[in-house]
Amino acid sequence: MEYVVAWIVYALAGGGLTLVWFRITRHVRHSGWRDLLRGLAIVLIFTPWTPPGTTVYAPATLVLLMGLTFEGTDSSFASGVALLVSAFLMLVVLTIRQVRRSRPVR
Repeated sequence: MEYVVAWIVYALAGGGLTLVWFRITRHVRHSGWRDLLRGLAIVLIFTPWTPPGTTVYAPATLVLLMGLTFEGTDSSFASGVALLVSAFLMLVVLTIRQVRRSRPVR
């Protein structure tokens, strides 16, 4: 039960942080840069991953940082790959969105 409560608290805190970040980046005039900054924040906050040797999920950013700090680069490699894949998928979505925006309306 504590695991579920911890994720609910983390999701609420991440949502609040995301809203604050959206307010901060509201003043970026170029929509591409604004969307990229917002997407990177969402990827860093909300990508889950399992720490080595466990069956529970944790934020991939925290797994990466804890792995680098305490266990070395080998154990944190998988969470880094998960963050890179999430960032790549975010870039694909933003690229498709930008292409759709730039098409002329018929």
